[in-house]
Amino acid sequence: MNKKFINIGVIGCGTVGSKFIENLIIRKKFIAEKTGIEINILKVFDKDKDKIIPFKDISAKSPEEIIENKDIDIVVELIGGTDYAYEFVTKSIENRKSVVTANKALLSKYGKELFKKAKEKNVYIGFEGSVAGAIPIIKSLKESFIGNKITKILGILNGTTNFILSEMYYKRINFDEGLEIAKKLGYSEADPTLDIKGYDTGHKILILTYITYGVLLSIDEIFFEGIDKIETLDIHFASELGYRIKLLGICKKEKENIEIHIHPTLLPKTHLLSLVEGVNNAVYVEGDLIGKSLFYGEGAGGKAAASSVISDVVDISRKIVLNGYVEENFINEKKIILKPFDEVETRYYFRFTAIDKPGVLAKIAKILGENNISISSVIQKQDNPQKAVPIIMLTHKAKEKNVKKAISNINKLDVIKSPTIIIRLEENLM
Repeated sequence: MNKKFINIGVIGCGTVGSKFIENLIIRKKFIAEKTGIEINILKVFDKDKDKIIPFKDISAKSPEEIIENKDIDIVVELIGGTDYAYEFVTKSIENRKSVVTANKALLSKYGKELFKKAKEKNVYIGFEGSVAGAIPIIKSLKESFIGNKITKILGILNGTTNFILSEMYYKRINFDEGLEIAKKLGYSEADPTLDIKGYDTGHKILILTYITYGVLLSIDEIFFEGIDKIETLDIHFASELGYRIKLLGICKKEKENIEIHIHPTLLPKTHLLSLVEGVNNAVYVEGDLIGKSLFYGEGAGGKAAASSVISDVVDISRKIVLNGYVEENFINEKKIILKPFDEVETRYYFRFTAIDKPGVLAKIAKILGENNISISSVIQKQDNPQKAVPIIMLTHKAKEKNVKKAISNINKLDVIKSPTIIIRLEENLM
């Protein structure tokens, strides 16, 4: 096929889909001048007839009208979810059409299978929009950093949770109040479960892990924890200690072992990741040649995702026009072992709620010591013998399994009046 024009079909005209269509049409001439390729939107489909009204002149009656159209080179899937998206993407590949998607849930669940199918049919899958909105992190890991041994990826990958934590920090409000503000401003879905429980961040860090190390794991195989149990009290105790709390997707590699986990994390205020506010995203990467790099930008919203989708469409269009298939291989032939989360070592923040009387700290310290947990610092915020008061501890590095055992025993003490709050801590960053 030797052509200077590419035809695409779009399935899904929601927030991202509509912005993508609008902006690609507006920028059609601009892109053609830059690339020498004319990209035409031939057909669009959405099951919601109201969403298709602005594009009625190019509307399709069914997804099949796009998937089976011999004149269409690239199918852009922007419906979200997994079941229908999987069906449409699979059929598109089987019809020898390249695919562009922003669907992180689809790729984290079926990515290995879909990439294998695409390779068999000599077509491409573009997915820059699936992680961190407009930030070109996928292209950077696939191309710019290809010569590096990447040892660490830390990501603030969900705008909703980052916005809530920012609101809690600056306005001293609780989680429920922060979530309500996010909903009113349109930063949160009506059902925010996937965001606040850590699923969304999990899907995204798994995609980054796959393109970096060639191993695609299920979210059920890794530890993940959301922000719904974070209290304003801990945000401000952490601040007094010189830290901010952020929901991080974390991937680290040492030899053939990788650790992947998602949870609220204390970061030093001096680290650039701690300065990422509101709905913005950021990804921190360490490699043997690049040293330490930070990517920052809008991680949510129709325009940000549309920018990445346009980038994928143009990139794949160039490859098609060049009339040659360039193999992309994310499959690592070496066996990479997922480190059990119980074996992960990090520092910890504990908040004990204990009766204020002599001997309490000694009891807690004894149990921690028996489990090889060394205390870095202790702060008792109040003197009140009549009531339980917060005791804040930071530890040196300790194993997760030892922490679980110690805290389980500490919570059984008669002087402890509420379950202990545990937040993990990351340091040794730029």
